[in-house]
Amino acid sequence: MEGFKNIEIKNFRGIDHLKIDNFSRVNVFLGQNSSGKSTILEAILLLLGMSSPDLPQTLNKIRSRNNFSVVGDVRYMFNNLILSRSPEISAELADNVKRYLKLNLSYVFNENEDIARENAPLPISDNTAYINTLEMLFDIVEKEVKNSYRSSLTFNQGGAITGRKLADGYIEKVYVSLITADLLAGSLVNDLSELFKRKQKDLIVERLANFDKNINTIDILNNDVYIGFEGINEMLPLGMSGDGLRRFLNIVACSANPMTNIILIDEIDNGLHYSAYKKLWEAIFALATSTNKQVFVTTHSKETLYKLNEMLEENTDYQKELRLYTIERTLKKGIQAYKYTYEGLSGACENDIEIRSTVL
Repeated sequence: MEGFKNIEIKNFRGIDHLKIDNFSRVNVFLGQNSSGKSTILEAILLLLGMSSPDLPQTLNKIRSRNNFSVVGDVRYMFNNLILSRSPEISAELADNVKRYLKLNLSYVFNENEDIARENAPLPISDNTAYINTLEMLFDIVEKEVKNSYRSSLTFNQGGAITGRKLADGYIEKVYVSLITADLLAGSLVNDLSELFKRKQKDLIVERLANFDKNINTIDILNNDVYIGFEGINEMLPLGMSGDGLRRFLNIVACSANPMTNIILIDEIDNGLHYSAYKKLWEAIFALATSTNKQVFVTTHSKETLYKLNEMLEENTDYQKELRLYTIERTLKKGIQAYKYTYEGLSGACENDIEIRSTVL
């Protein structure tokens, strides 16, 4: 299996320090609101997009649904808004390659000035008036050989991008897809186009028929997705078929796309009726296994976990592929991740034990 063995996060958003080990094929993060579940997905995404200096901007836009308008917005990447403590994310992947990423804020002189281009240290005062550059400093360590890279994004004080530098000589080999809680987000048309090109339309129709037995075909027309139903002579735009079908199809198509190595799904139950949970879990495990990809999911839905347990009871081969992590903010140890395997999930469901949070 491709993907992550572990991850360590420092000073990133609401996480001061968190280390999670022993990831499996499908990894589910549980926890209360604002426990840090979505932040973990963002950390994984940053490690797989280290060469893209626009990625932090994109993540902030997803969070706030606004543009990255001023340099000060970068502060929200820093734990407790302390700019002198750089966020750091590291991980070891299944191929034993290690990744290290550090986000750094600095001041970079304009090349047009009559002064040599150089980086000035970040002011101790954390005054954003002295900051105009976000740097992504990262290392790739493979067989004890370390290669270091730098990508950066430079702004003026009005928030406009004045410079962008990509990491020289770096090509990303692991492809990730983020499915946010926003029902309209995703790369559905691209995923379906790739599958149709590979003559796998029947696979998607089969999964959709499991969701709704009246679905008999799917196609892309004028860059939009259309669904065919029994008894209706005309195919309908996906938008006319409800948010639940859109969400289900978005996740299934992404899971089936062999070009994607890792999938991040935030609030998996969002927009879905509980009757679809079990079908969706079965599709995720089946497709992730057949395409050899790794999946990370967040949820705080008890019904979702019960349906996951039901599906695994019927599909015993998938049981070893599951890891659950309850993300908890403790008084003495700070933020912690408590790990469960299938046996822990099964026992919790059988005895009605709460595992989404230890303090509920």
